[in-house]
Amino acid sequence: MKRKENLWDLLKRLDEQAGQYNAYMHEANRYFDKSAMATNKIIDKHGRDLQKLISQVRKALRSFMKKEKGKNNNEKSKS
Repeated sequence: MKRKENLWDLLKRLDEQAGQYNAYMHEANRYFDKSAMATNKIIDKHGRDLQKLISQVRKALRSFMKKEKGKNNNEKSKS
């Protein structure tokens, strides 16, 4: 049979459990922050790579359009 705990024993046990809870919560937050930072680094890298690719496509498209425009002008002048 369990003995009855007095108020001071209950408060002491509550304090210990609250301390354990806070320690576990701190550890969980640390892991969360660490993984969030790693995820942000990966997302930023992909974003930079995507912007670089977009600018390369724009450059290629500009030069392609100039060539096509030149071909069209030459064909019209020959007619």
